[in-house]
Amino acid sequence: MLKTILITGATDGIGKHLAQKMANEGHEVIIHGRNPEKLRKALSDIQLKSGNQQVHAYLADFSIMSDVYHFAHEIKTDFQKIDVLFNNAGLYAGSQRQATAEDVELTFMLSVQVPYILTTELLPLLGKSDAGRVINTSSFMHHFAKVKNLDFGMTEDYTPGLAYNNGKLYTIWLSHYLAQKLQTKATKVTINSYHPGLISTNLGNDSSDAKVQSSFFSRMMKFFSKDLDQGIETGYYLSLSDEVASITGRYFDGKKLKRVSYKGYSEEKAARLIRYCDEKIEQYKVI
Repeated sequence: MLKTILITGATDGIGKHLAQKMANEGHEVIIHGRNPEKLRKALSDIQLKSGNQQVHAYLADFSIMSDVYHFAHEIKTDFQKIDVLFNNAGLYAGSQRQATAEDVELTFMLSVQVPYILTTELLPLLGKSDAGRVINTSSFMHHFAKVKNLDFGMTEDYTPGLAYNNGKLYTIWLSHYLAQKLQTKATKVTINSYHPGLISTNLGNDSSDAKVQSSFFSRMMKFFSKDLDQGIETGYYLSLSDEVASITGRYFDGKKLKRVSYKGYSEEKAARLIRYCDEKIEQYKVI
């Protein structure tokens, strides 16, 4: 059965490659990007290679809260149903802490705040699917997170690597917590997170910081990276496989359930994470 699939951060790398595969199979695909030229090119490439005109492109800068909400509003206006929300947009930020107008650190914004907003805003559309799915992109690097003080804003001890690792852990916390909450409601929507493997993408190269572009992280990505066909396997599997239709709140790697370093996860700590996100949303509404 053909699906309607929304993929954020889909102008290159895993996002674009996954969108291409989905379009090739005839699914209706919604791609997102923040660069207008790259978005136009991605849309043209995918439509041309697939022959599928049911591919749509939406522009939004997810470092700006108003853009996130405008994007969600456009999707709710233009579509009656979403089968898969694939939160793929991400960032490996620069050596100096950067934040939104609401003082949300940018790595956290892309990894946690945006997936939280999009999941909650688009839940009614996901609920209209026979089996709505949310897939959040985490990373093996969550094993190296340090979150003792739950400094979600990274105001006390910022490095780009720590922000990235912590953000990927919080992505797992978010997925687990929201999945548990949804299980108490009359919905079939599932939420899972996954590690795509080390893929040589523009994650670090998008930074304007030369130190980040030449960092150990970026060099490691290039040296150990999988090809894109391998990189999209687990995301594709989580999006469409019947084998995971009833699984929710879990973490996958290589199309298998994997152990998670919860780093002291508790429902109370996850609730604090959600409260932090909600407080930033309230700040945005006031601003």
